[in-house]
Amino acid sequence: MQRTQESKSEMYDLVREKIAVSLEKENNLEEDTIKKTVDDWKRIIKITPPESLKVILGLNDVNDIKQLKEEDWNYLQKDLEQSFVVRITTGTLVTGEEHRKRDLTWWTSKKQLESDNYYLTNYMRYMKSELPPGVLDTINEDTDVIMNNLANPDLKAFSRYGMVVGHVQSGKTSNYASLICKAADAGYRFIVVIAGGQNNLRDQTQKRLDEVFIGANYQGVGKLAGFKREKMPDSLTNANNDFKIETAKARETTNFENMQLPILVVIKKHTKPLSNLLEWLDKHYKNQVDKPMLVIDDESDYASINTKEEENPTVINEKIRLLLNKFKKKAYVAYTATPFANIFIDHEASNSNVGRDLFPSDFIYALDAPSNYFGADKIFNRDNEKYIVEIPNGEVVYELDDETHSSGGLPYQIKHKKEYADELEQLPESLFEAVRLFVINIAIRSLRNQNKHNSMLIHISRFTDVHIKVRKIVEEYFEELQREINAYGKLTNPDQYSYHMEAMHHTFNTVLNNIEFSYETVLKKICSIVETIQIRDVHQKAKISLEYRDDIQTNAIVIGGLSLSRGFTLEGLSVSYFLRTTVYYDTLMQMGRWFGYRIGYEDLCRVYMTDDMNRKFSFIIDATKDLISRLNEMREENLTPEDFGLAVKLHPDSLLQVTARNKSKNTEDMFLQMNLDGQFKETRWISDLMEDQHKNEGLLKEIINDLQIANHEHSEKNKSHVWRNVNKAIIQKFINNFNLYNNDPLGINSRMPIVFIKEYINNSLLDWDVVLFNGKGEGEFQSDSIKVTRQLRSVKQKQGYWEVTNRQLSRGTPERIIMPEELNKLNSREIRQRMDKPLLMVHALELEDENKNKFNAVGFSVSFPLKEGSETNTVKVRINKVYRKQLEEALREVGDDDYHDE
Repeated sequence: MQRTQESKSEMYDLVREKIAVSLEKENNLEEDTIKKTVDDWKRIIKITPPESLKVILGLNDVNDIKQLKEEDWNYLQKDLEQSFVVRITTGTLVTGEEHRKRDLTWWTSKKQLESDNYYLTNYMRYMKSELPPGVLDTINEDTDVIMNNLANPDLKAFSRYGMVVGHVQSGKTSNYASLICKAADAGYRFIVVIAGGQNNLRDQTQKRLDEVFIGANYQGVGKLAGFKREKMPDSLTNANNDFKIETAKARETTNFENMQLPILVVIKKHTKPLSNLLEWLDKHYKNQVDKPMLVIDDESDYASINTKEEENPTVINEKIRLLLNKFKKKAYVAYTATPFANIFIDHEASNSNVGRDLFPSDFIYALDAPSNYFGADKIFNRDNEKYIVEIPNGEVVYELDDETHSSGGLPYQIKHKKEYADELEQLPESLFEAVRLFVINIAIRSLRNQNKHNSMLIHISRFTDVHIKVRKIVEEYFEELQREINAYGKLTNPDQYSYHMEAMHHTFNTVLNNIEFSYETVLKKICSIVETIQIRDVHQKAKISLEYRDDIQTNAIVIGGLSLSRGFTLEGLSVSYFLRTTVYYDTLMQMGRWFGYRIGYEDLCRVYMTDDMNRKFSFIIDATKDLISRLNEMREENLTPEDFGLAVKLHPDSLLQVTARNKSKNTEDMFLQMNLDGQFKETRWISDLMEDQHKNEGLLKEIINDLQIANHEHSEKNKSHVWRNVNKAIIQKFINNFNLYNNDPLGINSRMPIVFIKEYINNSLLDWDVVLFNGKGEGEFQSDSIKVTRQLRSVKQKQGYWEVTNRQLSRGTPERIIMPEELNKLNSREIRQRMDKPLLMVHALELEDENKNKFNAVGFSVSFPLKEGSETNTVKVRINKVYRKQLEEALREVGDDDYHDE
């Protein structure tokens, strides 16, 4: 149903605030709780006398009472659900061998109970207005875990090295802000936050910590009723100034021994401020400082990594290590969303002059993302037309080529040098469509009573001169668009008077789906907000900075590169236009400023990019998910950070790399080869996680359903079911989504080499045959009309999985089921020589463990035909030293000649 009138009103905001306050007090909040509360308030407003309702709502005049329309109530319910019903779980912890011998409950079982938790209480009270209760609770739990893995500041000496892995734009700052508050409550007295490599990133971090920790100028937590001026931390930096020796002198904080309050320093990850800090400390303390220090290294995969030889480390890496060595009691926590470079650090590296390197040997903690996080998985899934708008190939080129032209003239050149600014005269038409979409989005959010900041990102170059030129061209277009909206927007049928108005209407109809407002309603709102939109380029030379003020809504089209690619948050980002490219997984992910929280306007968000970049992002996300999955497996196997054997599959385009070469000097590239022709592979290890079992059971029903819908040739043989000539897309869907248990990234140890099987399916044009076997168990499996008795298999319980007895899931010669009767005496190898297509065998299992307990599970086997002139599948991976060692051990155990490296 379309809302045909504006519903922006004080009444809506007031009712929402009242309901939100009552919901904050609820435990185990669910959608039906919100619906019931909304229905209760709807009834209260309808039946309560105006004078009484005025008191309930805190209004000055009964004339301020307005009846909300039914569509307003419906939207209010949806709005509250997106804000309050958020599912999130605590993270995954992997700890070091020596670390496990320490007191890892010192915070939650002792110190926290003794503390007044002043700084944390302020933080939690203040953040209630910004984050749903479930998210705040999880941040609290996560940071309790991290605190336990630091050290009690009362100890005489300690050093802790850890890493927290989050998601791009997922709230890592909120996490470490909470950690800082707890550290201050515990007694950490010197807290250093090493922010991004750009001034705007450092300034943004400083402002946030001023707000949620310091309470400077009685802002942020400083406005809370319980704020105590005498407990306000001392900050040696501020929103406008990085660390300077003169500033520190003026604040008279040179004697830590007399300091009872925490000291905060927020510095840019740059040589000069780090040098200043070290010089200041050295001047006042010839020996080590005795006060406990916490160092938060934000975006720790950037600039902190030693990219040189250990005898002569890089300057920033060296200075961070020197800073840590300056204190007897120190805890270093690296924060990153792209931890490839951190894990590639040699965990044995040390230097007598600067101390040990920054490898997180004590703990790695991987944060989960809340269900309302607008992340890579959601945007770059296999069916992502909803959020991705493809930039047509005719509008862009990767290399300037005199032979390449489009209908609009020379296409935009993605790869260019800074001199390109002199040549650049026009931008792709799709960019102007994105600008129109942004204008529409602001109007829709305003109609939804989301009167908050709005941003559009244009990231198409790394050169400042090109940013300036792009800003000018965008300004020219927008001024023209603005004039047309002002001239024709309020007329009936404005499309007939203006090309720009017609284009605006076309953008609304083609890019957005199922919006609750009519175009006429949206256009009316556009006319009232179009004058508020500003265009800003963000870089070190920018004359006018981008500001998100508290006292006015900002609507900004933002053009930039490096300054926008790490850490910097664009408020209310709904449209991104992305033409940058890079050869590194981690850099590319960090450029994705479109990740984050989009409560109430996720349906409006769009990312414009080329098909090539879309595919690269999808590939990188799979690699990142594999890394996080490996952390979960390590926890199950009781492994340590030093056991983090990492093999990252490299993109077929050899130019796309995991991270910069100098950050991965402790790794090597390996071409692993495997010839699957004539081979038989099966899931002899089956995950014992309940969620994996449920997912695989559903997946088995899905593939049976897909086979029936596709109407493939189907037959029964001994109560088993056979489908012939099945399109590989059905097989690919099953294999890609099956939850395997693998304790190494490539599946070599479990003898289910899933990476190679996926590669085989991608590269092969063959159809498949599929078999669902009937068994002799007690239970049944059924999907619609297809029914079999489950196959009974004995298993042994291992750590994290069940191992099928004798390591054999299939029995006898399972491929015989697809052969004619006259050939049923052939052995498996002979059958594979006669097969003309691969065979997928799916197994509905009834597993029985050593204690005679029974449970259902799903497995699969694959038999590959032996072809003449068979090809070897090659997978290129980048591995660290630990995985190289693990791989050699696994290959010795497996003894399989199919695996070898070049």
